[in-house]
Amino acid sequence: MSSSGAGKAGVPAVSPIAAFLRPIAARTYRRQASVLPVRKAAAVARRRDGLSIEWKPLTRLDAADRGRIHDLSTRALQPNIFYEPEYLLAARNLSLAEGAGVLLVGAEGRLIGALAGRVEGLAYGRPVPTFVAWELPYAPLSVPLVDREMADAAVDAFLNELPRLSGNPRVTLFRLMDREGPFVRVLADRLYSRMKRPHTLDPHRRAALIPAEADPLKDVSQKRLKELRRQRARLSENGALAHETVTGKGIEVAVEAYLKLEAAGWKGRIGAAASVSGAGHFLAEAVIGLAREGKARIDFMKLDGKPIAATILLFSGNRAWFWKTAYDENYARFSPGVLLALELTETLGRDRSIALVDSCAVAGHPMIDHLWRGRIEVADWIVPLADASSATLALAAVKFRRAALKPIKSLRDKLRG
Repeated sequence: MSSSGAGKAGVPAVSPIAAFLRPIAARTYRRQASVLPVRKAAAVARRRDGLSIEWKPLTRLDAADRGRIHDLSTRALQPNIFYEPEYLLAARNLSLAEGAGVLLVGAEGRLIGALAGRVEGLAYGRPVPTFVAWELPYAPLSVPLVDREMADAAVDAFLNELPRLSGNPRVTLFRLMDREGPFVRVLADRLYSRMKRPHTLDPHRRAALIPAEADPLKDVSQKRLKELRRQRARLSENGALAHETVTGKGIEVAVEAYLKLEAAGWKGRIGAAASVSGAGHFLAEAVIGLAREGKARIDFMKLDGKPIAATILLFSGNRAWFWKTAYDENYARFSPGVLLALELTETLGRDRSIALVDSCAVAGHPMIDHLWRGRIEVADWIVPLADASSATLALAAVKFRRAALKPIKSLRDKLRG
């Protein structure tokens, strides 16, 4: 779910270190946000150990690749909606996807592994050539797809082939990895067999809904429930309240309504709304494509037919993602976004086809953390592909860059408040 300290007069206090790092951070931020010139990569295919190995730029994925990745998603060790072909193909036209591609591993006539990302070097502020796994907007999970029956072979192929990519990466950065998921366990085992050790960064816990036989609202305090029900009663005094779910037919109109609602709020004011940041076409294409596969829907809370809150839900395998939310700030005193989330908690929490709903939220989110008590352990992983010293240097560089960007992120969070 897309969702600080302060000094005098509400201005964030600035330490001497932060003041020193701020211009560095600003340059890094501008570099990341701009379209960087990169050498156009070509599709490269080879065979190794009985496996077919192919690197394909995102812009060259075709209908056959789409079918193979879709088939793999049905056999995946760990589902990841952000690797569905509809999402991958929608993302290929984003400027931040420039230079990105997918490493495809096949065996016995079918795809057994798909790892998306790109190689970044000094032009991206990385002193060690790094394969950055699927770090595109709105994708809060970088777990790749591997066949559940051939996971070891797929991961070994990734580790063997990544250093051969153009740019010769010496480490891989996986952002936002599910630390307790089955893919991480396989990756750790294959690294151990090579006498290599990964480094983890920024471990945290984000909210999740885990459907069970018990009441889905049992973990919400009675005081909180009473207040939300009071707010709903007051809101209903302003007109007829209705909950509408849209998927398949009508999804194009629903996406347009969501984008309009998001742009009218705080996300629009700070440039974070998809339609304002330039990602609106991507979001629409991804959601519409996924909805046609029965893997996306948009839920609205409407007042006299007008959307006042909306949530985009995504589905893959036995998992769901509480991906994007927006609400009409004219009704903020009634908490329409929270009221919609409460309704979805009840319905999703009783759906036995879903094992887990990922909130996609930051740790300690002020809204969803009070509704969902389940947690997903998430962390970034730096995986050595060469000598240990490269991983150590890459780790130090990532830590420095994040420290440099921290004042900017703190200011952004302050403005959001």
